[in-house]
Amino acid sequence: MAHNDRLRKGIVVTDVQTDRYTIRARVDADVETAEQRVRDALQDEGFGVLTEIDVKATLRDKLDVDVAPYIILGACNPPLAHRALEVDAAIGSLLPCNVVVRTHPQGGSEIIAADPNAMLALADNADIAPIAGEAAQRIQRAVHAAADR
Repeated sequence: MAHNDRLRKGIVVTDVQTDRYTIRARVDADVETAEQRVRDALQDEGFGVLTEIDVKATLRDKLDVDVAPYIILGACNPPLAHRALEVDAAIGSLLPCNVVVRTHPQGGSEIIAADPNAMLALADNADIAPIAGEAAQRIQRAVHAAADR
């Protein structure tokens, strides 16, 4: 993973990093602020948030354990989802695109998005690859934009 800190608008941001299956960035902001930045950036890229899972609240309510803030947003770009479903109806089992906003253990927050290229590669369908590529570019731009806000 590439890693490089820089100062933007008075906020220390770690450059967006990628690995086998995620696109991520660390920001010096609380989870609530980072989550709003992510929502705005996703919207700018044509994604709506269809689902929201508050992992902290769920684990507190179900297991009586306390964990740091951790939100999972299920983001969908309807035109891309429609194209993918037209190619392979089962692709819906890999949708929507999940984006995590969590408290980073070393301070600030971390944005972690599942890489659509990695997720949709599971379909092993060449016709899905360009759709996944476009989704991945949009998600990566959204993570960059959220980190830059």
